[in-house]
Amino acid sequence: MKKDAKTMKEVAEHCTQYCPCETGKCGCSNSTAESVSCANCTHYTEPNVCDLDLYSEIMKNHDF
Repeated sequence: MKKDAKTMKEVAEHCTQYCPCETGKCGCSNSTAESVSCANCTHYTEPNVCDLDLYSEIMKNHDF
């Protein structure tokens, strides 16, 4: 499964749970802002895993 910068941006843009806030207290929503990426989402932790297990699902559903 690809986890390059372009794919991580595309996945984050389609994720309804994307949440870039460091506090985790912001409203989660998908976004098309330039800085959108799984890498800066509060749900994406080491070692590069989505805590909500949405990365694989979004990859599959959007054929990335």
